[in-house]
Amino acid sequence: MDIIQYTPDILTPLTQFYNRLTAEVPFCYPVNQKDFALVMQNVDTDKYNRSEGGLFGEKAFVAISEDNVQAFIHVGISLKSENEEEDVGFIKFLGYERGYRNAGQTLLEKAEEYLKSYNVTRIFAFSENDRYRFFHFEHAYLSVSLDHIHALLGFNGYHRSDGEVFLDWKDYTVEPNPSGIPVTLSVDWKQGEGQRPNCIVKAYQDNKEIGECDSVSSGEFSSHPDAQDWLHTVWLGIEDDFQGQGLGKFLLQSTLQEMHKIGYRHAAISTDWENYRALLFYSNCGYKLVDWTFEYEKVLSKL
Repeated sequence: MDIIQYTPDILTPLTQFYNRLTAEVPFCYPVNQKDFALVMQNVDTDKYNRSEGGLFGEKAFVAISEDNVQAFIHVGISLKSENEEEDVGFIKFLGYERGYRNAGQTLLEKAEEYLKSYNVTRIFAFSENDRYRFFHFEHAYLSVSLDHIHALLGFNGYHRSDGEVFLDWKDYTVEPNPSGIPVTLSVDWKQGEGQRPNCIVKAYQDNKEIGECDSVSSGEFSSHPDAQDWLHTVWLGIEDDFQGQGLGKFLLQSTLQEMHKIGYRHAAISTDWENYRALLFYSNCGYKLVDWTFEYEKVLSKL
């Protein structure tokens, strides 16, 4: 086994490795080399504009044997949020073949050593804001389908710091049930990366907006044909004074119906790992839980 830094000449086996690793992860579709090359374009470059966000000092380390990738890690440095001044380390992606734990361990240690050279005191793994666009859907962290990756991080002192739970509804059919609140709806379409447009449905009472449901094509995250029939609801909100009267369900159902009319066939939605109220609501609307995802954090010794 050799440990090397990523160079474009190993793009093919690295793309193949990623696709094998994520084959059973919900909402992860096979990625082509062109898309994978885009997420690697800033590795080993000095291009960085803090005002534009993103990572700097990106490095990718690969464990490879006879042209077969056994493990891979992609890291960088940035601010955790706009309100913080201290740079922190990020593990953008980490994967290793089951049975090759030593390869994963070696790369994790090498990546930590590299990040420590920038004097970071914290490392976040699979952060929502610094991850591969085509890995899962918006708001996703590390899927529990990759349980061996969770285990490796936990074994090395990483702790869960955030999470998002995902539900889906395959071949959905829906007939909106009017709420107890008389409202008018507006439906706006906006073309994005997917083959079908994204949709924003708003509820009004007396010309005042009191609710909104935003859904996007899964094509925003993957160019794969199988993703184009899926929609992902990224926001559902009702003004406080109008909650608990069925408006949220009506707004969500109306959105699903409108998107079904133009060809969407499957729906997904997510919520914070601790938002059991939303989880209870979605699971009683027709969705079924399909994945838990988690962000990890490790606090490093300053010694």
